[in-house]
Amino acid sequence: MRAPTTSAEWRSHEHFAQVPELELSAFRRLVVVSAHPDDESLGAGGLIATAYARGIPVYVVLLTAGEASQSSPSPANTRHALATMRLAEMENALARLAPDSPLVFLGAPDGGVAASEVQVTASLTELLGDASATLVAAPWRRDGHPDHDAAGRAAAAAAAAAGATLVEYPVQFWSRGLPAAAPWDEMVRLTLTPEARDAKAAAIQCHASQVGRLPHRGERGPTLTGRVLAHFAGGHEHFVATRPEVPGPITAPG
Repeated sequence: MRAPTTSAEWRSHEHFAQVPELELSAFRRLVVVSAHPDDESLGAGGLIATAYARGIPVYVVLLTAGEASQSSPSPANTRHALATMRLAEMENALARLAPDSPLVFLGAPDGGVAASEVQVTASLTELLGDASATLVAAPWRRDGHPDHDAAGRAAAAAAAAAGATLVEYPVQFWSRGLPAAAPWDEMVRLTLTPEARDAKAAAIQCHASQVGRLPHRGERGPTLTGRVLAHFAGGHEHFVATRPEVPGPITAPG
């Protein structure tokens, strides 16, 4: 099995710093779709913090509670206990990124978003309403995690139906993909202020069940290791934005 791709490999790639900048001035609302608690902080935490700081209303839609994040739950870490824990972590993380912003929980099963994709799409479409000035950020449809991929497809369908602009954030792809396989011609990036970077870092740490050790799971280390977290510690966030779906707001740097 190939070793995970490091953050240094991505940052040294010739296209990493050359993709166009995502300009937020055209938007009047940001809706972030998260398949599991922590996806939003990892993939779009800087975007959430930036939008909030600029006075753009932020709404976060969480699809699952992440209750299946442990392959062997113990009596102390049942699926119900994990769900309760991770939902609380999500609320704390959002408070770091965009205080008092609404969090909508759809309650799809962790690991089963694809089976609920029709219902999720309908719920997202209803939530978006008239979304001509709305930016939707969702997991990338080719991220490689079944829930992320299904969340991205549902968000793409809902955004198209509602007239919203869509960008998609990779999560697992940074570790499991290769820079040569990235869709650089469809990517944009958001440059983060120091304040947005700090807010994102604080939000990620709120997901303690993923960045730390859970009780009663033996020697198993954290789900999000330092090597994984390094992908999300830089001064930029990258998104996939297919050009026909993202017209005017995308401009070249400088």
